[in-house]
Amino acid sequence: MKRIYMLAALLLATGCASKQERRTVAPMRVETLVVAPSSETESSRYVGTIEEERSVALSFPLAGTLARIEVDEGEYVTRGAVVAELDPTSARQSYAAAEATFEQARDACERLRKLHEANSLPEIQWVEAQTRLQQASSTFELARKNLEDCTLRAPFAGVVGKRQAEAGETLLPGVPVVTLLDIASVKVRFAVPEQEIASLDARRRIDVSVAALGDQTFRAGAPRRSIEANPAAHTYEVTAPLGNADRRLLPGMVCRVTTSPADAAEELVVPLQAVREAGDGSRFVWKVAGDSVLRTPVRTGRFAGNAVVIEEGLSAGDRIVTEGMQKIGEGSKIVWE
Repeated sequence: MKRIYMLAALLLATGCASKQERRTVAPMRVETLVVAPSSETESSRYVGTIEEERSVALSFPLAGTLARIEVDEGEYVTRGAVVAELDPTSARQSYAAAEATFEQARDACERLRKLHEANSLPEIQWVEAQTRLQQASSTFELARKNLEDCTLRAPFAGVVGKRQAEAGETLLPGVPVVTLLDIASVKVRFAVPEQEIASLDARRRIDVSVAALGDQTFRAGAPRRSIEANPAAHTYEVTAPLGNADRRLLPGMVCRVTTSPADAAEELVVPLQAVREAGDGSRFVWKVAGDSVLRTPVRTGRFAGNAVVIEEGLSAGDRIVTEGMQKIGEGSKIVWE
């Protein structure tokens, strides 16, 4: 009998423990958001591209064989740095011949000058000597310039974009060798629909967020609007300057452009799905308090896309649930992301 009582007590204890285990509910995993002031309710968003401030295709003004290229793509070069060189053999020989002819004509002119001053030389011969000297001087200067033009130099400091020729190629005058980009300052280019272009003036604040740089945001300067519309898309091209002293912004980077009034007021804005509606028509959000949630009544204002302005009930810095509201209730334990 004693053994039966002990067994019954053991079964009862086990049953109570099982019920206690069933009452323990694992925390619900939800997504949250920290409420922060924002002025983006009056803003417009566009997709843009970073462009260099200026670019030039560097080429030689004379024909020749490309001897070497001194730079690589993406390399930063200073103004006046050597970019490439043609084989100077022919130009150097022409220079030497022109120099010799010039020296000979100058010496001859100096000898005839004494005779001319002594009235012992016919005027026509003196004029012919001066003409030969001028011709030799012009040929010499042209040969000197051709020799100098065998060396291609950077006209400004910048980054080498694309190499378009390689050593050993025979180049004609004007054939691009490399592209040089000035990125000390850059610009963002984006298209604005025609119904919005009138509101985009110099007083608008323009912020540029670049995904390639971890969504880092940069403040752009006053926008410049094109006066010609794209007839197919009915948009206007807009550019705005950006400082780029550290040369992190590179041409071709895709970015997100946000324009807003300079005096736009900051408001508390939350995603529309975070606001719930009770049976009596009142609205509330689930606010995080430690490891649980509290039902918090709110008063909403105007809508802004997929968001809504909160006029009352929340403060900056509050954390609210944005995903997973269907699984929680007052005081529910949560694990938030």
